[in-house]
Amino acid sequence: MEIKDVELLRAVLEAGSLSGACHRLAVSQPTLSKRLARLETQLGVTLFQRYSTGLVATPVTDYILDRAAPLRAQLTAIERQVALMGNLQAGEVRVGVGPIVEQLLLPGVLRAFMGSTESVTLSIVSEGDADKLLSLFTESSLDVLVGPYGTGGHDSERVLALPMLADDVVAVARPGHPCLQAPLTDLKQLHRYGWATPNPRGTSVGQPPADLMASVRVYADSYDTLKRLTRENDIICPGPRGVFAAELAAGELRELDIDLGLRWSSALLVKRESYATPLVRHLVDLFVAQTGLSAAVAGRAPPDKP
Repeated sequence: MEIKDVELLRAVLEAGSLSGACHRLAVSQPTLSKRLARLETQLGVTLFQRYSTGLVATPVTDYILDRAAPLRAQLTAIERQVALMGNLQAGEVRVGVGPIVEQLLLPGVLRAFMGSTESVTLSIVSEGDADKLLSLFTESSLDVLVGPYGTGGHDSERVLALPMLADDVVAVARPGHPCLQAPLTDLKQLHRYGWATPNPRGTSVGQPPADLMASVRVYADSYDTLKRLTRENDIICPGPRGVFAAELAAGELRELDIDLGLRWSSALLVKRESYATPLVRHLVDLFVAQTGLSAAVAGRAPPDKP
C-alpha cells in the first residue's frame, strides 16, 4: 500500500460515494473505480460494501485508516515544516488562540506581525474548547497554540512551552446589580443570582466555584458576548481581571469585593522543529514581547521570559 491508497480510502469513506470521492481527489470515476478494485485485489479483501444508498466501509477499511492516522499526521507535519523553512517574506502560519488570549494578546501581536512581514498569511483559529485546539496542534494543523494551558505535561523533547499571561479570576456585575447594594461577606450570598460563564468544554477558564455552578444561567465562548450580557442584565460574570480592564475603567462594570480563590494562566505551545524556522520564531517572539506590554497595561507583572 501507498499513502495515496490511504487517501483514496479516506475520500471514499468521507464522501460515501465514488462520485463524491472523485470530486475530492480531482480524478475521473472510471479511474477511481479501477484504483479501488485494484487495491481490493491486491489486499484480497473487500474494502467497501456497495449499497443503493452508497458505499459503507468494512472493518478492514476502518482498521487501515486508524493505523494510518499517525503516518498522515507525520506527512502533514513534514509539509508544514518545509513550507515554513523560508524567511519573513512569504508563507503561512496557523495559530490557535483561546478566547481570553484572543482579547488580551492577539490584537497587539497582529499589529506587530503585519508591520514586520510582507506576503505572509496568518490563519487564526479561535475556539472556546481548549481540548479541541490542543488536538489540532497535536495533529500539526496548527503551528502555534496559545491558550489556558500549563507549561508542564507536554513532551519536552518535541514541544516548547512558554508561559504567557496569568491573572486572578474576579467576578463582575453591572453597577446597578442588587449584589452590589450591600457588603459581600460570603460567597453563599451570591447563590441567589444568575451567572454567565465561558463554556465548560475542554480546560475550564474562569468558572465560578463548584458550589455556585448551579447558578449558571448562560454559557458562551466569547467574552465580548459575556460582557455585553453582564452590562445589560442582573447577572454575574467571572474571568481574569484583565479581560474586564476597559469596562472597569469606564465604570460599565464593577468588580465584586469577594475572593473566588481562582487564578487563570496561559502558555504558548510550539513544536521545536517549527520554532527553528524564521517565520514561526518571529511570531513566537511577538507573543512573548506582547505579554510584557499587556501585563503592564493591566497593572500586572509579566511572566518570566524564556
